Amino acid sequence: MIRASCKLVQIQILGSPERRLFQTFAPGVAYVAAEDQEGDKSIGTCFHIGESIFITARHVVENRKITKIATTVPSLNISFGSYVPSEARQIEGPYFHPKPEYDLAALRIVGLHAPQIPFLPVDESHPHEELMLKTVVVMGFPPIPGSISPVLLCTKAEVNASIVTYWDNQRVLVVSCLGRGGFSGGPALTTPRHCLGVVTRSLVNAPMPAELGFMVVVGPWPILELLDYNHIMPRYLRDEMWNERQKVKGA
Repeated sequence: MIRASCKLVQIQILGSPERRLFQTFAPGVAYVAAEDQEGDKSIGTCFHIGESIFITARHVVENRKITKIATTVPSLNISFGSYVPSEARQIEGPYFHPKPEYDLAALRIVGLHAPQIPFLPVDESHPHEELMLKTVVVMGFPPIPGSISPVLLCTKAEVNASIVTYWDNQRVLVVSCLGRGGFSGGPALTTPRHCLGVVTRSLVNAPMPAELGFMVVVGPWPILELLDYNHIMPRYLRDEMWNERQKVKGA
């Protein structure tokens, strides 16, 4: 019985590449419970990129009172340490991108014991066409009717298109995941162990519901601009990505 149990655990830890992304990074994804000035409640998602900095979508936290931020999934990957679900003790921010039309925000959160989710280290000029049909794992907290508490929802999807939006002239990725309220601010993860970007919104023709729209993912560079503007960029991102970008621009 002991040998059989050990073999089962080993299979669970190995699994598919998408399963390994879940086991490695799900403890780094948290829900953001908030309410607006009228007291209406909402929920979104944020994720840890290092040094207690969490990324989310601007509309999740702007002009809203954050009531709770917490993780829900314990770590199953011993190589990344042991994490247990935890709740934020202190929240600083939100910090926004200097361009208000960008749906991006960051928080500094104390008390969440979460693994670091690193961005895919691609050059800013990396053609998005090379990402077409790339498999991603999207994580977030869309409300599930009947559930007594927030539950992390994970889904496997593909990159379907790259577009430039006319309202902010920003290049984004369209992902084949059903858009749902609550996914906003969540990570789009890709193998081997990286984040392709953050889920911001569902593209939909009004007045259609968000679930009928296209899910949009914003890549790392606008996020790095946000972090640099607010002087909250984790050191590894500055050393591995941002400084290299500045060298190229200065050349």
